[in-house]
Amino acid sequence: MQEFSELGKTTSPVASGGDVFPELNPAPEQPDDEFAEVCAEDPAPEEEEREIDPYLVIKGVSKVFRKGAARLDKSKPGIVALDGVSLEVGKGEIFGLLGPNGAGKSTLIKVVTGLVIPDGGSVTLGGLDFKADKEAFMSKVGAQIETPVFFNKRSGWWNLKYLADLQGGLPDQRIKDIVEIVGLTERINSRVGTYSMGMRQRLGLAQAIMNKPELLVLDEPINGLDPDGIAQVRDLIRRLRDDYGTTVLFSSHILNEMQTLCDRVAFISKGKLVAVKTKKQIARGLGETTVLTVVCDDPKRAASLITSAYGFRTKVQGERLFVEVRNYNVAKINRKLVENGIEVESFTVKSRTLEEMYRELTR
Repeated sequence: MQEFSELGKTTSPVASGGDVFPELNPAPEQPDDEFAEVCAEDPAPEEEEREIDPYLVIKGVSKVFRKGAARLDKSKPGIVALDGVSLEVGKGEIFGLLGPNGAGKSTLIKVVTGLVIPDGGSVTLGGLDFKADKEAFMSKVGAQIETPVFFNKRSGWWNLKYLADLQGGLPDQRIKDIVEIVGLTERINSRVGTYSMGMRQRLGLAQAIMNKPELLVLDEPINGLDPDGIAQVRDLIRRLRDDYGTTVLFSSHILNEMQTLCDRVAFISKGKLVAVKTKKQIARGLGETTVLTVVCDDPKRAASLITSAYGFRTKVQGERLFVEVRNYNVAKINRKLVENGIEVESFTVKSRTLEEMYRELTR
């Protein structure tokens, strides 16, 4: 593993859900023997459990925001931002926090970085307890919270030197190494006011990794970026993890990017942790539920046939039959209909989307 001062090669870009349509007719509790036998032919793939080496450990963290005099009286009602959140982030893991606006993502980020003091719970990093030794804890953390702010009329180099001096100073070579890591060598002497949003984000990341952090905490690092800017930040985060072993905790509401970049994702809603899923679990969850739209000459008889034979939930609307299928070879359903004299005009397959999974988990 490389130290931050050693430049390596740039790496290449590399649950359970709710019902899809709950108003469907309920399926029989026990499908027939034929259904069980056919399902056995197409078992869901088993996922190997990956052991997590807990590095960042958050236990029972709660935070209620109160206004005015109510701040001194915890019995007064307030806005619950975090409600007993517990999770573990592994060493060298890219871990995402996903949830709607106001879910508590940013508050949790600020608790980890010491910007918000929780009402209860604990946060440890590599065994260091934040409350017991804040200075040692924070020496291992780099952070970019919200949109980075710089002196626009000064160069990127000037800004980094200024920020480094606030932290006790850094050798010029160290700053050059950081600039090369974030890919700003060609523009580091230009005024920050001429930078694109993506370049400003990379400059912010340069500032965040000045202290060679073991944990990099990012709040909405790709918010407002165009596709090129998103790709640049994504590749940089991967490089920091792959080349330097940096553990990354970041929040976002961009669903596809979280699925692409993260090893695991925590779904947060109304201050509560509702699920933690690996990349494989998310992919499997998207594929496990499929909605079939069948246009045929007798949709009611087709629905009865499918429900009685396989136990799937169905709904008939006019000439269309909708079938909710989980972990099943849908071609066999089509064959079943044809073999029983159903004339199928069209057969459309629609898999569950990440947005649907997100809404099911966070509603």
